[in-house]
This record gives sequence, C-alpha cells and structure tokens, in this order.
Amino acid sequence: MQKFRLEETEIEEVGSFVHLESAVSESGGTEEDAASRIKKANGVFVQLYPVWRNLNISKEVKIRIFNTNVKSILLYACKTWKTTNQVTRRIQIFVNKRLRRIMNIKWTDKITNEELWRIAH
Repeated sequence: MQKFRLEETEIEEVGSFVHLESAVSESGGTEEDAASRIKKANGVFVQLYPVWRNLNISKEVKIRIFNTNVKSILLYACKTWKTTNQVTRRIQIFVNKRLRRIMNIKWTDKITNEELWRIAH
C-alpha cells in the first residue's frame, strides 16, 4: 500500500473501508456491500422471529413488517451498487427464502417464485 502526505498528515492507501455503512473497495465494493447488507438484514430478520411465529399476526402485516424493517436494511444504499446478475440473484434469493419462512411455505411445497411474489404482494 502506498502512503500519501497531505500537509502534515500521512494518508495511507487501503484496499477497502466502510463509509456511511457502505463498503467501498478497489473493485467498487458492490459484492462486499451486498454481502454486508444481507448479513445485517438477516440479523434483523432473526430478531423478528417472535413476530414471524405469532399466529395472531396476519401474513399481510408480517409482510409489511418485513418490507419496512428487513428490506429497508437489505437495500440501504443499493442505488450506489453496480448492478450485476450475481448481486441481484443473491438479494432475490435472500428475499425469497425469508418470504417462504414468514408464510410457512416448506421446501417440499411446490410453489414457484412467481406464485410466492403474487401471494406476498
């Protein structure tokens, strides 16, 4: 890594860093930032397990809670990402798996993603 000098301050070049909760790297940071956002959104999802398991809360309300509390964390600053098929796929897989869990759809249930989205929206 190179070091630069700005007046009396030595500035070190780094390969990556976090700025305003978004990962920035030499490659742009999209992959790292998406992975970080997925991890943070999953943490929120796990904290909300009591809501997902509560039979007194309708699926419509659960989906609204998911959209406002989990998806907002997941997609924070996504407008700055370089859109790639891999990142889009990872985000969609995360959302699909969590929607299936909220709606108690098991992997043995034969339901397409399109049907899942229709039910969820």
